[in-house]
Amino acid sequence: MLNREIYLNDPLENRLANNGVAEVKDDLSEQALNTLRYELKTFVCEGEYQAGMDKILSTYLRNLGSNHEQPGVWISGFFGSGKSHMAKMLRTLWVDQAFPDGLTARHIANLPQNVADAFKELSIQSRRYGGLHAASGTLGAGANNNVRLALLGIIFKSAGLPEQYHQARFVLWLKEQGYFDAVKQAVEDAGKPWERELSKLYVSPLIANALLRAYPDMASDTQGVHQLLKGQFPTVTDVTNDQMVQAISDALDREGQFPLTLVVLDEVQQYVGNDADRAHMIQEVVETCCKHSAFGHRLLFIATGQNALSGMTNLQRLMGRFQIPIMLSDTDVESVIRKVILQKFETARAPVQALLTKHLGEISRHLRGTKVEYHQDDEKVMLADYPLLPVRRRFWEKVLRIVDTTGTVSQLRNQLKVIHEAAKATAEKELGNIVPGDFIYQQIAPNLLQTGVISKEDYERIAELSAGDNDQQLQSRLLSLILLIGKLPTDSISDCGVRATADMLADLLVDNLNQGKDELRARIPVQLEAMAKNGQLMAMETSAGVEYRLQTQESAQWYDTFRQQEADLRGNMQRVENFRIDLLHKQIKSELAKVRVTQGACKENRQVIACFDAEVPKDASQKIYLWVQDGWSLNESSFLAEARKANPDLPTLYLYIPARNRSELNNAIIHQEAADATLSLRGMPNTVAGDDARKAMETRQRDAQKQVDQLLKEILSGVQVLQAGGAEVDGNSIAERIQAGAQASVVRLYREFDMADSPHWAKVYDRARKDGGQNALEAVGFSGDTEKHPVCASLLRYIGASKKGNEIRDQFAAAPYGWQQDTIDGALFALVAAGVLRATDASGNALTAQSLERQKLTQSTFRPETVTIRPVDLIKIRGLISSLGIDCPPGEEQARLPALINLARELHYAAGGEAPAPARPDASLIDEIAKESGNTQLKLVLDNKDAIKPLLDTWRSLGEQLRVRRSDWDLLQTLLRLSKGLAFGEKLSGEVDAIKSNRSLLAEPNPLESLISTTVSQLREAINHHFRAFQTEYQKRQAELVADSHWQQLSAAQQNELLARRGLVEPEALSLGSREEVIDSLETTSLEQWTDRKDSLAAKFESARQEAVKLLQPKVQHVSLPKRTFENEAQLRQWLTEIEAQLLAKLAEGPVMV
Repeated sequence: MLNREIYLNDPLENRLANNGVAEVKDDLSEQALNTLRYELKTFVCEGEYQAGMDKILSTYLRNLGSNHEQPGVWISGFFGSGKSHMAKMLRTLWVDQAFPDGLTARHIANLPQNVADAFKELSIQSRRYGGLHAASGTLGAGANNNVRLALLGIIFKSAGLPEQYHQARFVLWLKEQGYFDAVKQAVEDAGKPWERELSKLYVSPLIANALLRAYPDMASDTQGVHQLLKGQFPTVTDVTNDQMVQAISDALDREGQFPLTLVVLDEVQQYVGNDADRAHMIQEVVETCCKHSAFGHRLLFIATGQNALSGMTNLQRLMGRFQIPIMLSDTDVESVIRKVILQKFETARAPVQALLTKHLGEISRHLRGTKVEYHQDDEKVMLADYPLLPVRRRFWEKVLRIVDTTGTVSQLRNQLKVIHEAAKATAEKELGNIVPGDFIYQQIAPNLLQTGVISKEDYERIAELSAGDNDQQLQSRLLSLILLIGKLPTDSISDCGVRATADMLADLLVDNLNQGKDELRARIPVQLEAMAKNGQLMAMETSAGVEYRLQTQESAQWYDTFRQQEADLRGNMQRVENFRIDLLHKQIKSELAKVRVTQGACKENRQVIACFDAEVPKDASQKIYLWVQDGWSLNESSFLAEARKANPDLPTLYLYIPARNRSELNNAIIHQEAADATLSLRGMPNTVAGDDARKAMETRQRDAQKQVDQLLKEILSGVQVLQAGGAEVDGNSIAERIQAGAQASVVRLYREFDMADSPHWAKVYDRARKDGGQNALEAVGFSGDTEKHPVCASLLRYIGASKKGNEIRDQFAAAPYGWQQDTIDGALFALVAAGVLRATDASGNALTAQSLERQKLTQSTFRPETVTIRPVDLIKIRGLISSLGIDCPPGEEQARLPALINLARELHYAAGGEAPAPARPDASLIDEIAKESGNTQLKLVLDNKDAIKPLLDTWRSLGEQLRVRRSDWDLLQTLLRLSKGLAFGEKLSGEVDAIKSNRSLLAEPNPLESLISTTVSQLREAINHHFRAFQTEYQKRQAELVADSHWQQLSAAQQNELLARRGLVEPEALSLGSREEVIDSLETTSLEQWTDRKDSLAAKFESARQEAVKLLQPKVQHVSLPKRTFENEAQLRQWLTEIEAQLLAKLAEGPVMV
């Protein structure tokens, strides 16, 4: 069965009269009527179309004849959703358009009963008025975008009048005067078209002569007619609202009745755009028309736009005018497509359904994981949509939204032409042949080229390949799909997930469900790789897999750079050889990094060192080397000979890499390095095309890297690992072989390790420092004498007379021992703690196990101990330490000596000091004890035990005396400071300096006591002297103030306030009994301050008196007497005369205060 046999309307015979696009305009030409008849015949009035028409008509009829104005209608929906189609159908059905064969629109269209009844009622109502009328068009089509003139043009045209305002007004005047038929006939009899002559109204001689014949009194000649016409019917750029209403009424009134009128304004949103003024003008015009009484609420406006009125700011102002919203949805549009083009015979539904069910697995896998993937609801429409799969329809929608920059291609869902062409393309093919995803490219490519969405180069390349052989045709189809997918947005919000990968491209290209699917899926990766190699495509590694993009001009430049880098590498094979060596070495180092070699129970880490030199290192007997050679530089037989002749006791491992895949590895390295170099040279681009080119080169680099890795894997699978002497090491991987060989080499290298193998040597170190060392080795299970442990014995043998710590560590960390640092340090500290070894620092000072710092062990020197201490000696030493107040348990004598030394140093420091204290006593005995260590130190303490206790007691007594005398010295220093500048201060300073220079702070009798007592008495007398002087002055000034007549007139409260504000308070007796009170008094108020306070009393009391006068006599004037020096009586009398005149002048103005 062929596909064409399943359709109710054979797509090869069925023709789309309007190419799937409806235009709303008043065109009644023969071609326009044929198209209109087709649209009526195929009009599917269901869903939102039915509901919308019913809502519009019922609302209009309900408001007709009432006092309610007709609300406007706003039809919205996505671009191409059928807004214009619905408006056109409504306009045609409104007037029941008649056709030449006698049929009318309502008889041709298949209307639901409720809609048909509404139209019938509309016709009935029209008989009461002036009939039915409809006008339609777009506002942007004329009148220089002036809304009023544009609306008038639409209405004039619908009434058979010229669209231009002045021409229409002229024709209406002719009709009103009864001249129209005669004038028009005269023009046509002259062989001129009426409309053409009308366009030359002001200069047409035919119209002028015809008017003169019909109306001789109009003018004397044609020139006069032209002047009258130009003055009476001038060309206008705008009209008022009243002029607009009058013009509409004049054009449409029928015998005084205004008809039931529908005005359709198509694509109003597109006309308004972002222009707020246009929106305002539309609002004003529609409101004027709907409310004007001349139209009797019989005028209905319908407008269309893509968005609902609330969806855009500029459209929101129209919401009050267009109160009836009609929103068209996807389902209604798809229903039209399924009925007009894809509707199938009932007998064909079963085989088509069986076909789709059989291949549901293939269909459901298409574009899986994307936002347009198959979902279960697709099964409900799959039969109706056949031969177009729902997944592909959704893919086409995504593509068209992006590439349709002008809107001329529109959305697929209601583009009948595209679906019709798809049905035609598959009509002659067997059932099971479906519309491939690349079919949409063939339909829109010319438009995409014209609008610049695709380049001419890409367009011609795809077209050229489509004319080639099978492979080239497939390449053409792939390129077209890759081009379209590349236009899809990839941002997080708009990304639909479709990518140009081999699998997704195959999903879209499968065009036969019955056969060839697997073959096609196998061919596609081959062709994609071929086009990537020849530079037509870019392959990019993304999260979706290998994604392909069209080669652009910029990506071609990247490709040229890549080829140049390839050529440079092939011309310098030594560079390639170096890259190979680096890769092999890197792989071996990577395997070696996986190896962890330890020895013994303590898990001591051992290092295996990789060596890629031509010869085994000279110190191969001291370290574990992995000597690596490859087949490019050394043949296998020579390598085996080297390994076999080596000493079997050596720890060296021998590793050999065979030379395999030589040319393949070189080519892969060249590709990888050329891609790396290209990425480096081209840098980071700043364009989208550059980003794509870089991603493609990164994918090329990753592919080459994968090939290099695969070849290296094959090469390394043949690696051999041998021990010195030629024994081969087995293992499942290189790392395992190195691990096994290294474990054997460790035993060869560190033969003396076992005697020290214990994880507890750190505990030995801790115990030696804390417990005194007697039982430190018990941590490793040894309870004998410290020097008899094998490790300690080895250390003692090596130390001999003396060795530094760094020498000891280096000796036993190296082969054949390989001991841990904890082992070496723990044994050393145990020997020192046990008194077997004596340790000294870099300065020769003795160290104990407690004072020896581990980080300074390398600079310390170790010697065997020679002095012997008996138990009775330890008892005496312990007694001395205890008598000094230091707790000393048995066995802790050596450990407590540092505390004794610290106590002695503290007492020695406190027994003297800086002047005036005496110099510190001699402490050479303590210093000598501190320099020694071990048994030598104990012996020195024992020998001087009778001198040490008295010595420390003397130092303690001196320290206590100094503490008391220093308190008196500090008091004397304070008194000296307070006596500065006084008569006795200089003498006191001399005495203090003498005490300091003589360092006689501890002299007897105490030189400080008498100085302190005398100085305090002298300071007390000085304070009393100044206080008495202050008190006398205060009493004097107070008596003067009290005697003042003005002061006496004040109340006690006023007097106290004036005195308090000036700090004038009766002085109280001072308390100077103790030395502390004397010092506190001077610290609070010095002698100089007492003098200043006394001197300020006169001014303060005078200030109080003046303020008292001012309070009593607010206008009192203050007069300052001029100062002058007199040499004789005459000068004095002259001054008195001047003063008298000055004071008399002031007295005339008021009271005077001098």
